[in-house]
Amino acid sequence: MTNKHDIYLVAFYGMKPRKGVNTSVKGWMADKNNLQYDERVEITRGQKKSSALANVILNLSQKSVERNTFNDDRDFKSFFKYYFGGYDQYITAVMTQLDPEYLTSILDELEAEMKQAEADKHAQEILSA
Repeated sequence: MTNKHDIYLVAFYGMKPRKGVNTSVKGWMADKNNLQYDERVEITRGQKKSSALANVILNLSQKSVERNTFNDDRDFKSFFKYYFGGYDQYITAVMTQLDPEYLTSILDELEAEMKQAEADKHAQEILSA
């Protein structure tokens, strides 16, 4: 449920042709390698009028997904981790005030995932040597 006092992460995506793509060729958009996406993220108190055009809206206060136009089943935690990867300084500032325990648990999970990825990479290097 929307609350004017809740804090939201609002993400907008725009699609455009990659540099060098000949857009006069029929069907150029059918090849996903011809496309690139621009991402714009805002953190707001309450939802603004512009939020109506957003592709993703996360309610950071309630830890819920308000909107997801990507037609997938990602939950709040997976979106949170994704956006934290690119916007950690802003999300840390907000979540330190909203819910520091949740932020700590996510940071612990991300650290464990990074350690596991390093261990997997190391094991793969040993096997391929």
